[in-house]
Amino acid sequence: MNAKPRIRVRADGSIPKGQAYFGPAGGNYGLGGRAYDAGRYDVRGLHDWWPTINHPDGEVLLSRDKITARARDLDRNHPIISGAIDRREEMVVGPNIRLEAQPDFEALGKTADWADEWATGVEARFRVWGRDHRHLNDVERHSTFGMQVATAYRHWWVDGEACAAIYDLKRGSSYSTSVKLIDPDRLSNPNGLGNGMRLAGNGNRCIGGVEIDENGAPVAYWIRVRHPADVTPDGDNFRWERILAENPTTGRPRFVHAYKRNRAEQRRNVSRMVASLRKTRMFDQYDDAELEAAMFNAVNAGWVESPYPTKDVGEAMAPPGDGDHHRWSLEGQIEYRRERPVHLKGLRVFHGLPGEKFNIVNAARPSPHYPDFQASGLRSIASQFGLSYPQLANKWDAINYSSGRLLMNEIWRGLLHDRWIFTQLYCTPIYAAWLEEDVALGNTKVPGGPRAFYRLASALCMCEWKGPGRGKVDPLKEASAADLDQASGRTNLSVLADEQGQDSRQILLGMVRDKKRREKLGLPDPIYDRANALDVLDSTLRREDAAEHQREQDSGEAQK
Repeated sequence: MNAKPRIRVRADGSIPKGQAYFGPAGGNYGLGGRAYDAGRYDVRGLHDWWPTINHPDGEVLLSRDKITARARDLDRNHPIISGAIDRREEMVVGPNIRLEAQPDFEALGKTADWADEWATGVEARFRVWGRDHRHLNDVERHSTFGMQVATAYRHWWVDGEACAAIYDLKRGSSYSTSVKLIDPDRLSNPNGLGNGMRLAGNGNRCIGGVEIDENGAPVAYWIRVRHPADVTPDGDNFRWERILAENPTTGRPRFVHAYKRNRAEQRRNVSRMVASLRKTRMFDQYDDAELEAAMFNAVNAGWVESPYPTKDVGEAMAPPGDGDHHRWSLEGQIEYRRERPVHLKGLRVFHGLPGEKFNIVNAARPSPHYPDFQASGLRSIASQFGLSYPQLANKWDAINYSSGRLLMNEIWRGLLHDRWIFTQLYCTPIYAAWLEEDVALGNTKVPGGPRAFYRLASALCMCEWKGPGRGKVDPLKEASAADLDQASGRTNLSVLADEQGQDSRQILLGMVRDKKRREKLGLPDPIYDRANALDVLDSTLRREDAAEHQREQDSGEAQK
């Protein structure tokens, strides 16, 4: 019987050369140590790097409160971070997000004309509900639907998640559907229940306030009646309300919990700024240190080192009053100068001891490398926010048309990605709840009658949400290119309007109104010759491209 080979294994799991294990098939195993250098810890840069593998809920919930508090502190007190969050809110959702209903008419066995007519009426009624001047769409009667979405998006970015409860309140409106924003801090396990423990009664597990069934699907949410930091004497601070995720009979949404899932089986999320918090804080402290050093050097202009008595110097620079009689010992001089510092036109001057000299402080602040260091920090922050460095720093002097368009295209792709995920998770469930009521009231007709809504809800509730447009860097050039594409059939008015944050239907209605006004006032319509317009647009674009190329060449030569 053959003896088993004895192999010496290092602490890092590698095997010394010459000690190979020959398996049953004669294969040579274990030579060369670990297959990946990234798995070693005996190399420079990796020896003190010991991250752990954890469940996604454990990663989030253990640090969630501290990360959220720090992110909110930066939002309140850091001007650049606060401005960056404002920019994202303005660009992704804006103050007036717009519904574009897109029922899958092919799945419903209908035509495109039916879908357009159906969507037009639904969008109009949803717009009236969302912009109610009494704000009956809001449980707290504070905001329009667009304003609620903007606030929810700030929670989505700063806190990592957004929550809302959908109520049915009869308050004199045509609709009873109302939405209440919920602070994510209130979403927590009831009565100190540990994460993952089962609830008495139904056996469901509760993780971070999210009650899930045996399949991991959320069935209810536990909302603290008051915020944990709300120390009111009525005792509601230690009560929880259980809100079902949806109506168990109809499936109508009752609670919205929107968060971006980074890993499978993740139930909560942390601030989207988490990766940059540490560096942002350090850059902030560096800025404060530079500012304080510059102010210190500017205020403290110099000090005096003199062989003459302090009295003579003091009388020359800051004569004492008539009642000043002081014994000019060393201790007396120090006490005197401490009580009566010398000033030069508002600047503080240090007065030295006899025999010393007068020197001027070199106010070399900020450091000559400070602008480059600050730019490096801002680029790091801009990358976290999905914005460009010029946007974050409001520094546009080095941007030309080509680079501006390139930056906008790259940034806009990420913003549209974020808009799609957020609106589908937060806005669409609210729209589905409202649409169910609209169908029940008889305002919206669905194939097969109102009872068929629940069977066809997936096809009927399909929609997109339109926010602010991308904007224009060079309006003349971009408008000319858009007209050329539209005339050539490569795009249409709806696509062009979406890029600028406008509603194509409203544009066409405005054109009809303008035409009627011109006829009423006896004004001619603008003459538009498509064939001639194509030639004009082509020549205009050629001239603009040649001019831009010449400007870039001149700029390059000037830099050389």
